[in-house]
Amino acid sequence: MTDHRDVLVERLIDHMERMQTGMRSRTPVAWSDVELTMPQVRTMNFLSHGPKRMGDISAYLGRGMPSATSMVDRLVGKGLVERIEDSSDRRVVACRLTPPGKERVERFWRLGRLRIASLADKLSLEELETVVPAMEILSEAVHRDSVADSDEDPAVDGADPQSRASAVAAEPHIG
Repeated sequence: MTDHRDVLVERLIDHMERMQTGMRSRTPVAWSDVELTMPQVRTMNFLSHGPKRMGDISAYLGRGMPSATSMVDRLVGKGLVERIEDSSDRRVVACRLTPPGKERVERFWRLGRLRIASLADKLSLEELETVVPAMEILSEAVHRDSVADSDEDPAVDGADPQSRASAVAAEPHIG
């Protein structure tokens, strides 16, 4: 049983790697003007779920506060993120997307959806009926993994499981 499972896990890994590589290689020309790093894109996706404290961003990215702060500074400089003070405690500063930042995230999602729709157009109805339930199972596994990660590491309390699962699901399409 374990040997069969190991073989299936290896096949899954191989297919996921091929799929991610294939999706990245199909990067549309529209992505060439984005000029954002992957951590910046991940941060913007995380902030699309609402304002977050710098500590939450740092924990979500798995980076130190100075690195996260520097990266957010660059996003602020690009006009995509802004810092806001907590009205009840002026020492607390949160970050949120600006309107252009929200538009950029929406554009990421639109482009990603177009790429997936284009891929789905290559599948027959029967293939879609097989692939969609399998993707639902994988999506649920990502969610369970995210919940397990946040249960193990209380520092990611700001990184709610759905936000983390959404960000993880989006990353291969950003390439």
